[in-house]
Amino acid sequence: NLTLVLSLNNIKSIEPGAFAGIHLAELALRSAFESSMMQTSLQGLAGLQVSRLIVGVFNDQDRQQDFERGLLDGVCQVQMEEFVLICLGDFEDGTDTLFNCIGNVSTIRLVDLGLKQISQVPVGSKVKQLECKKCGFDDVPALKLSLFKELRVLRITKNRSLKTFEQKFEGLSNLEVIDLSENRLTFSGCCSRQFRNCSNLKHLNLSFNSYIRLTGDFINAENLLYLDFQHTTLFGPGTYPVFLSLQRLIYLDISHTKTEVKSQCTFCGLNS
Repeated sequence: NLTLVLSLNNIKSIEPGAFAGIHLAELALRSAFESSMMQTSLQGLAGLQVSRLIVGVFNDQDRQQDFERGLLDGVCQVQMEEFVLICLGDFEDGTDTLFNCIGNVSTIRLVDLGLKQISQVPVGSKVKQLECKKCGFDDVPALKLSLFKELRVLRITKNRSLKTFEQKFEGLSNLEVIDLSENRLTFSGCCSRQFRNCSNLKHLNLSFNSYIRLTGDFINAENLLYLDFQHTTLFGPGTYPVFLSLQRLIYLDISHTKTEVKSQCTFCGLNS
């Protein structure tokens, strides 16, 4: 259960085999390399077994490392349960190797990256939990994310540029939790058309966004247990029974949504 923190060093290289056969609970490598040495040094991690591997830098002033093709090739030979990539700069045009060596990691956290689109998803990916926090998306990248067929928990939060939800999630039968809170989303037709064949979806968090129009169509999300819209301006609730099909819902938050209850059947259907 040893945690090894090598952050804030000036590592010039890691000898091949240096970590072979070593078991760690966590290895932290933030601001640990000279900018040009990260890719080469990560090759020395081959043979490591670790529960959580953290790679990146600490802040914008330290953000000299952009994502280049093959940057993470060194972690292909690392066995890990969780991978965290944090605070890197821009992703070069044509760079599509982000998931090449981490596509079978159970949990991936991408934090504060210059990532504007999801990279190519390997066939047969085993990722079950994916978090994209403070990335550079303009639209919810639902098409690429729908290729993570084992995905159970998805969090895309605190993306200031994320304003549209035009793409659709499809065929994620294992997906239970989607957290799209603290973005700047504005969209209509919520919420069935955004989630096709996602029959196991139970938790949907759309709080702290801009404007969402509800149609009352939750056919593809009728198994929801938890629905959070707080601090997002809503259109639809209060005028007609938009929650009618959510028979299983046990938690609904529409506080600070500018909802004015005009209909006696505003909450019809919420029998749980």
